[in-house]
Amino acid sequence: MNPKLCEKLLIWLIPVVALLIIFTTLWLWAFKFEPESFSVNHSEVKLQNWHKVHNHLKIAVLADIHQRKIPDELQRLREIIKATNAEKPDIVVLLGDFIGRRFDPRKVNATPEIIAVILKDLQSNYGTYAVLGNHDWWHDGNAVRQALEKVGITVLENSYIPLTIHGKQLNIIGLPDRTTRHKTLDLSKLPDNKIPSIVLSHDPDYFEELELPYELMLAGHTHGGQVKLPWIGALITPSKYGTKYSEGWFERHGKKLFVTRGLGASIIRLRFLCPPEVAILNISRAEVTTTLSF
Repeated sequence: MNPKLCEKLLIWLIPVVALLIIFTTLWLWAFKFEPESFSVNHSEVKLQNWHKVHNHLKIAVLADIHQRKIPDELQRLREIIKATNAEKPDIVVLLGDFIGRRFDPRKVNATPEIIAVILKDLQSNYGTYAVLGNHDWWHDGNAVRQALEKVGITVLENSYIPLTIHGKQLNIIGLPDRTTRHKTLDLSKLPDNKIPSIVLSHDPDYFEELELPYELMLAGHTHGGQVKLPWIGALITPSKYGTKYSEGWFERHGKKLFVTRGLGASIIRLRFLCPPEVAILNISRAEVTTTLSF
């Protein structure tokens, strides 16, 4: 072969091969490695309305499992439960969307009963509490609720449960799913805001829409956007506020919101620079400092 021709072919072939390698690596990362992974992330939060005897209360936050009955994915959920239990949480909260995709032509979604049997192995000092998400209600919300409650997981909707921990009360409040159950919202059933409370909401939009008088809300639903780009962040989230509440901590009028990236994926099993997480929150009372003036 003509040496000059070989040189021209190499000049053309090297960048093509490099691009193919880059594309294949990114594809495997986004569609396989990152969606199958998960991390355990810790946050410290200080609240004004909090009992000192509850300082360092540890809450494990799991959301958006979107579970399918594929054996490897069921095993992944077991590993998530194992990792959560290893943190020795005081309370576990589940923020909805246990069911997989809304449209399931291949019939690979796990049933509520299959999911609940695995979730029953969650361990904590004061119980596991859940709210349901839009995918749960699109499937059969009542069936999801019954399956969870059958294994001892308390499901909250327009309701709360008072916990007595070290002689002091803490309320866990559950809101209905905003997408599918907004018309059932009944704030009259919620407790006195003088008692320290944690609000569970599948959808973070309620944080700004309702402006509830409670200091802390926990939410999921956004998946952190599932796809994030460097210097840009999340491209899109299922929220009327765009990507404003995509993930992490937010504060508004003295109230705090934490939005977890969740553990699964909906529509497309894809994640890029937005890895699944189990969030562990360590909550303590904020110390009030006084300034002396002379």
